[in-house]
Amino acid sequence: MDSSQILVCAEDKKATVKVVGKGSFQNAHQLKSFYLNVIPNGTDSFDVDLKECTYLDSTFLGTLAMLGSSVRKKGGQLIVLNANARNLELMQNLGLDRLFTIEVQTIEIAIDCLKVQNEPALNKTETGQQMLEAHEMLIEVDSKNLSKFKDVVAYLKDDLGLNP
Repeated sequence: MDSSQILVCAEDKKATVKVVGKGSFQNAHQLKSFYLNVIPNGTDSFDVDLKECTYLDSTFLGTLAMLGSSVRKKGGQLIVLNANARNLELMQNLGLDRLFTIEVQTIEIAIDCLKVQNEPALNKTETGQQMLEAHEMLIEVDSKNLSKFKDVVAYLKDDLGLNP
């Protein structure tokens, strides 16, 4: 069983997200649910701590890009902290370093209010929709990503019945 967790905290206008284990299509909706709940309340600064993150897939990265885009539109900022070499390479290869700041040096995050972001698992259709939105965002961030994800997007649209 996967023991990955998304830990979250929002205080004033600042939020912290800590990814423990894998950031994947299985928990990307937890990140999305959190930021959709706190941004309308005025939160415009996000720190995402990847110190304990062992893996990031494209759905999670696309969801992170959606967060970065939302925050940027509101004049806020997203800072990714403690990215290991592999996660840094993934974010740079997808052009996400143009959407938010990535800090690779070790920065200790001591937030007392961090708690597990529990959300019910998504059904197959909801998971497919989340994956589609995330991959479309990656293509929007950098047109070079179209060649990387066009087949994934086509498959997901077909699976969701969105192709004519």
